[in-house]
Amino acid sequence: MVEMLLARGETRGARARRGGTTILAAVGIVTLGLAVSNCDAPGGHSDADAFQAALHPDALPSDANTGTDAAAGADTAGLDEAASAVCERWIADRAFLTEGRWSGRASTCEAGEWPSPGPENTLRQVNLHRFLAGLPPVELDARKSADAQACALMMDANDDILHEIPTSWDCRSAAGVDAAGLSNLATTPGVASIALYMVDNGVETLGHRRWILSNSLGPIGVGSTNAFSCLHVIGGEGSAGAAWTAWPPPGPVPLAALHGVWWAGVDEAGWSVQSDRIDLRQATVTVTVDGEEMPVSQWTLARGYGSEFGLGFTPVGWHTTEGVTYHVEVSGAREPIAYDVAVVGCGD
Repeated sequence: MVEMLLARGETRGARARRGGTTILAAVGIVTLGLAVSNCDAPGGHSDADAFQAALHPDALPSDANTGTDAAAGADTAGLDEAASAVCERWIADRAFLTEGRWSGRASTCEAGEWPSPGPENTLRQVNLHRFLAGLPPVELDARKSADAQACALMMDANDDILHEIPTSWDCRSAAGVDAAGLSNLATTPGVASIALYMVDNGVETLGHRRWILSNSLGPIGVGSTNAFSCLHVIGGEGSAGAAWTAWPPPGPVPLAALHGVWWAGVDEAGWSVQSDRIDLRQATVTVTVDGEEMPVSQWTLARGYGSEFGLGFTPVGWHTTEGVTYHVEVSGAREPIAYDVAVVGCGD
């Protein structure tokens, strides 16, 4: 079985196949207004800025970045302490990858249940990556999960993943059809899908990743069979309010988090910066290491995939390396963005 991801909005022809994996991503226009309103806070910042500052003390809020080297005068001891905390969380949460065994049956259109610990472990992986990005956790919603389970049944019964479900499909249900249009879709069980979404290799919009890191995400629904899964992400009520979010994120990040699948990593798929309030369409990104510019190829990310605006960029002639700190500056936008990515090894 070819592993696939599908996120609303891309055509079947846009599916990217890498190392036996196909991925497609979903546009959530329905949540754009909500996402934008959630990030507008008095004084230009929201509570999420304090949240990010606490997690990544070396990262500056967007309107405090001055274009100078953010690494200057960094507290090495503080960074080591933060890296230790990040690795501790990474190792602890990555120990919980058990999927659980689906109780349904596609041949008789029984959605069944995806029992514990599958849903909990999927949520754990979502929140692990949001933690690394300086975002608050989300919770599971029982109704969304039930709909996502109906969605996963349809995908399994028809051995395919689609957002717009044909009337000819087996095991078609109103709940499943609705969830298919509001979910990231994968031809893997739910827990395994999160690493695929966070790499998002071959998906030009980086839409799966952007939904997981969205200000508006949550609560979410998860549904899975033993081979297909649906992650209900659109229509959230989250209010993280981050002015911008990056992946890889500011501060220490495990190298393993950037290589979630063996055949590709974030370097191949693209680094990303997303925002609901900062227009990045005319922005330019620069990456440096110790003052030396590292070439990148950048592109504008389509609007509506978990954020109003987005920018993607891939390394040209270099690869993300453990022990190296990368300084990223985004210029040409209404608010300049600058941050440091400190890549650390966590022994995995």
